[in-house]
Amino acid sequence: MEEITVLDITPVDSLQKMPDSSESQGVPIKTPTFIKILLRETDDIVLFENPSETVPRDSEEAAAVIEANEKYEYLTKGKGRNRRTTNSEAQTMDCLYKSRAVNTDRIKQEDIGTFVSNYEMFDTYEDLARSTTSLEVSDETKIVITTYTKQGEEDLGLFLNTSANFHLSAMIIQRLLAGNIYREKQKRFRNMYLPDPLAPNVKYHYSLEKLWSYSWIALAGYSVTSFSWCETNRDILAVGYGLFYLDPHEEKADNGYVCIWSIKNPVNPERVFILDAPVSAVAFSPFYPQMLAVGLYNGSIEIRNFTYENGDLIASTDRETSVGFESIWQIDWLPGEGLFGEFGQLLTISVDGRIMKYSFTSGPFLAGIQLLRLSRVEGVVEGLPIAKKKDLMEAYRHPQALCLRIHPLRHHVYFVGTDEGCLHTCSLNYPQHHIGVTQVHKGSVYSIEYSPWSPKIFLTCGSDWCIRVWVEGVFKPVIELSSGFNAVNCAFWSPIHATIIASCSRDCVELWDIRRKTLKPASTHKFDEAPLTKIKFSACGRSLIVGTADGTVHVCALENMPFPPHFQYNELQKAIYSAISGDLLDQVKSFGHLGYPVISATSERKKRPTSGAT
Repeated sequence: MEEITVLDITPVDSLQKMPDSSESQGVPIKTPTFIKILLRETDDIVLFENPSETVPRDSEEAAAVIEANEKYEYLTKGKGRNRRTTNSEAQTMDCLYKSRAVNTDRIKQEDIGTFVSNYEMFDTYEDLARSTTSLEVSDETKIVITTYTKQGEEDLGLFLNTSANFHLSAMIIQRLLAGNIYREKQKRFRNMYLPDPLAPNVKYHYSLEKLWSYSWIALAGYSVTSFSWCETNRDILAVGYGLFYLDPHEEKADNGYVCIWSIKNPVNPERVFILDAPVSAVAFSPFYPQMLAVGLYNGSIEIRNFTYENGDLIASTDRETSVGFESIWQIDWLPGEGLFGEFGQLLTISVDGRIMKYSFTSGPFLAGIQLLRLSRVEGVVEGLPIAKKKDLMEAYRHPQALCLRIHPLRHHVYFVGTDEGCLHTCSLNYPQHHIGVTQVHKGSVYSIEYSPWSPKIFLTCGSDWCIRVWVEGVFKPVIELSSGFNAVNCAFWSPIHATIIASCSRDCVELWDIRRKTLKPASTHKFDEAPLTKIKFSACGRSLIVGTADGTVHVCALENMPFPPHFQYNELQKAIYSAISGDLLDQVKSFGHLGYPVISATSERKKRPTSGAT
């Protein structure tokens, strides 16, 4: 139905009779000769609609309609009407609405009491006296702060600060208070909670669970550079703080710290030594466990007795007569010789390529002897094939010595890794030159570690993103581990499982199990606080300590780990044999059993003394 609307229709007679202001002004009115009519079509208005309830049989909806009709006939008139039915209630989900007017958090109120001692009040007034003398309340009102002291009496704060008994009592109280919080975690670190080998749901996730963190407010801005466990008490850990990554935006530290931490007090260090330069290496003495060797960034070495709170200086290097002046990157202890041989000797490496041996004297200084100064490798060496740039002249003739490791059986033999990716084999019996050189990495070598289950197998890691496992006498890696594009700072064998390796890069800690897979790590763990620097296993092998670039040391427990095999030597050899093949496998098998050194009967007879009479 259509409707036509007529707009703007005005009779002519009415137009003539309309008053106009222009007529009153003497202007004649023009009579229109036509009328304008505008026709528009309006929208359709539905008054009645009766939709059809049938569809043609040849249409697309016919099949669905026929099926619905048949189902309806079956349920109403057919056999379906005799079906069993039951009455049941249905409960729908209630939607809870919250008005916008009450969309605020409840204000929580608590009554808290506090206790302020005389010592705290004294410290408060001391700070106010040093920093503020008056406070302006308004333009005309001023409050003058006055502090009062008692004349003729001993300063109690100074007395307590210098009292050794008070410090000892405070340390014991701190241990007792920390035990209330960390008791269960301390038991876990002490290896008192052993995994159940008969558990029905044993899973190997290689997880890392953080127990606690060693941190101190004064160590902010210092990186963890070195660890060392005490040889006789593995609850005591020495940590050196200094510079590690040397980023351009990193704040350069003028001094360094050495903190002695104990698991009995995870909150505060029990000994703190402040050094004149950043600390680059620490090492406990295996002969006298109270002696700690500290290597500094300026090339100095100090031997301190951490039994005393101030860390008495036993001996140090003389800066006037010392040969080296570059950073001491690692320190190892050697059996001593001569008059003061009971204290042992020190074997050190520095960034300028010097290998030094220090001995104790009757004076306060260490006597240093330069064993060797490494030179850059020329030509082609055994090991990894790398491209040498013959036309490029090195700006410095001596490479950087970055890691040191003494052979587990032949203690006069030691290995040094350099920034060229080379492994120098040296001997204390033949100073001034090295025995051999092997190319183990395409970048700097950061760590050398022998397997605790085989003196023939060792690993190296470096800046070329790889961890490589080597067999002595074979100049090709038997296993190569790599998971990303980050330099591997350090890597260690597990002391309780022959095939597990832990490695640390700037971003994460990775756990490898070469018995299961070598293409990717068994687990990866990241710490969001700061870049990582160093890791180290605990003595029991079920915990791992992780150092960061902000001075924090995380103590983590290894959970859901595989059970150690009964025959560790055979399991390590089987894992290496399964990872290699071809000529390399034949070459490795030619060296005999990898689990322990093979001593022939001829060599054994040579060691026996011969009798003078027959």
